Amino acid sequence: MADHVFDGVSSPVLLALCLLLREFFGDEILLDQLADEVLYRHTVFAASQRHSGRPFAARRAPELDSIAAAVLRRVSNGPLSAPRSPQARFARNAVPSAVTLIDQPTQDDKPAGALWTSSFLPDGTSMWQWGEWAEFGHDRPLHALAFDPADVRLCTIGSPADYERLVNRYPRQTSPHAQVHWTRVAEDFDAVHLTVTGLLTAQHVPIATPHGTAVLTGWDAESTAWLRLPPQATVCAHRS
Repeated sequence: MADHVFDGVSSPVLLALCLLLREFFGDEILLDQLADEVLYRHTVFAASQRHSGRPFAARRAPELDSIAAAVLRRVSNGPLSAPRSPQARFARNAVPSAVTLIDQPTQDDKPAGALWTSSFLPDGTSMWQWGEWAEFGHDRPLHALAFDPADVRLCTIGSPADYERLVNRYPRQTSPHAQVHWTRVAEDFDAVHLTVTGLLTAQHVPIATPHGTAVLTGWDAESTAWLRLPPQATVCAHRS
């Protein structure tokens, strides 16, 4: 579904990342000199700024457009651009149990009861590592969930337009707002993947729909929400 066309900074996550990069590197930001792991860690930190108490809202920032365009070009290619097998999963039990989605609205627009994984960075770090440590500490082991991508019906959120289409195709009205009806999504897809580009451009961006204003929240990292277990999946312990 990804079809993001850059038309200026408006996402609070992308805005926070651009400000962070400018603060660290000044106006001469050479993204090709930043390792994927470093750029992605800055991205996760930018997404976490919604908890900082500072202003965190969608707005235009034309003075940052050149930085933002360079960032989006970078994350749209290479290791940060698409999910791969295996996926990273933190869990006490290596073998996941059956997925049971909860059919009710949630505070954040995300599928309750899904099985959550993330991609591995080139150095073997999970893209969810910093969120895992912040929420659960260092106790849960990291596992690798391997599967055949050809067997997976994957829905991708890589832009605000992708999320808007999901809300309009599978609406759940929570007046005066709207969310995605995730159990209906599960009738057509096995998993939903939020790309790094989607995290930067779609999360926390209000979307006007015929069903009310929708806002994608609570993902906070590149993630795959499995609405059912991938067929023929295998699991093993992962050591970076």
